[in-house]
Amino acid sequence: MASRTWLITGVSSGFGRELTEQLLDRGDRVVGTVRNTGKVKDLLDRYPQTFHAPVLDVTDATAVRAVVDGAFSELGRIDVVISNAGYGLFGAAEELTDAQVDHIIATNLTGSIRLIRSALPHLRAQGGGRRRAHRPRRRTAARRPVDHDARDPRRGGPGGAETDHRRRHRRRDARCGGRRRNPLPALHVRELLRGPLHPRRH
Repeated sequence: MASRTWLITGVSSGFGRELTEQLLDRGDRVVGTVRNTGKVKDLLDRYPQTFHAPVLDVTDATAVRAVVDGAFSELGRIDVVISNAGYGLFGAAEELTDAQVDHIIATNLTGSIRLIRSALPHLRAQGGGRRRAHRPRRRTAARRPVDHDARDPRRGGPGGAETDHRRRHRRRDARCGGRRRNPLPALHVRELLRGPLHPRRH
């Protein structure tokens, strides 16, 4: 199979890191954005010709456009663009601050939209390409309704010790030795490679 070129945001850890390693091992080229290049120094040393790691904060619209434009300009063609940068939050909905809500939306949603908007003109100009978005499926805020009466101090309301939500997480953390487990999602490289890279013509 011919090698391909990928642009992936958020490759420091998790799905992005594992996918990047698999692609580099098979001979593909990867532009993987990070917040800190130190976290991918081993990949930069191991694949100096095929791995590029520009620093990017996806909440910065100007920086997103600059990184995307620079990647297409330097490499000539990018076959697949994956919006992977994102994170999750633990906590009940009322425990989150407005700033936390604004930042997670700017990262997980708006950042992804900016990436795709920046890449689409280049994909059209080169005659094809694929774009995908991957999001964390765990650790999102308020996945289920809060199951306590907020007015009852005995159940974690004002003046209460802790909510049932917090109690469940505290017990789970204790079972994990004080650390929350963060299993990597299943990798679907074959699925990402399946299908035509060029748009269908009707």
